[in-house]
Amino acid sequence: MHVVHRLIAAALLLTGWAADATACSITKRGPFLTEVAQTSKACAHPLCGHIYATARPEAEDPKAPCPDDQWQRLDVAVTTALSSGGVVILGEMHDNATHHLLQAAAIREFALSAPQNKTAIVFEQLRDDQQPGIDKFTAKQRSAEKVTVADLKQAVDWQTSNWPDLYDPVFETVIAAKRPFYAGDVSRAEIMKAAKEGARAVPKDASKRFALDVPLGAKFNALSIKEIEDAHCGALPKEAFDGMAFAQRYRDAHLADAVLKAVQQNGSAILIAGTGHARTDRAVPWYIRKRAPEKKVLSVMFVEVENDNDDPETYVSRDPDGLPAADFLVFTQPAERADPCEKMRKK
Repeated sequence: MHVVHRLIAAALLLTGWAADATACSITKRGPFLTEVAQTSKACAHPLCGHIYATARPEAEDPKAPCPDDQWQRLDVAVTTALSSGGVVILGEMHDNATHHLLQAAAIREFALSAPQNKTAIVFEQLRDDQQPGIDKFTAKQRSAEKVTVADLKQAVDWQTSNWPDLYDPVFETVIAAKRPFYAGDVSRAEIMKAAKEGARAVPKDASKRFALDVPLGAKFNALSIKEIEDAHCGALPKEAFDGMAFAQRYRDAHLADAVLKAVQQNGSAILIAGTGHARTDRAVPWYIRKRAPEKKVLSVMFVEVENDNDDPETYVSRDPDGLPAADFLVFTQPAERADPCEKMRKK
């Protein structure tokens, strides 16, 4: 089989999802597809390296050479969102190195493709109290000095952030391209205050501006609390759930605010964040829609495959009504990690 067709069959299309691979052709093969193929080589799971669009197209051109090509749909969706002043969220598992390699490749593929496109990058992993350090680093970079990821980490005191060094490929890509980037998260003190005091922790004017005064609704609140309980392995007292659920809302709203500012200043933005923040039903996209409904927001989640589960539909996060809470999934091998509940019980 021709190398182009092998790439399509091996790296992009799941059996039965698309037309015969021999009838398809790749019109664009860049950094993202290359990284998808490279990082999935060692993974034997049938879903590894595949892209899945959660919404089926309403109509397809039967004459199209590849009417349901998942890569082409992702390519068009991301390019359209960024070129129209929108937002793309690249959702990750924080401790999966493959996810960060793919995020870096996606930035090279989509954010650096057009010289006139000044897409900014917003990071959940950087807090607003670290923005002065980012500004200092950016000023140093503008002075024509050679700067590195180590310089950035020093500027923002990364070693005390509790984030892993797995983000280096993303930072390296952004620094090399001299693209604007911003802190997205709130300070630790603000998060702790929100978890303790709930809505009272945020001034009324800020609450209104962030759209925190708009209720999520009982169904979404219940789901958020259930996720918090599960994430903490039942080790938290129930009276802490409401405050933690609001703190999560506050973080989502703050990330959305940082993204909207980045779009206003630069034209479009990519958000690097965990998959929980990428949910279209109640996370960052929800707040962007409330504040700027005209903005296109696309959620791309990097998802770890599970043993004995090769049905892509079962991986799709859904809202209480069963609708998809992401636009695209990209399947990867799982990271090796200890049982988080076991670690929490030992504490």
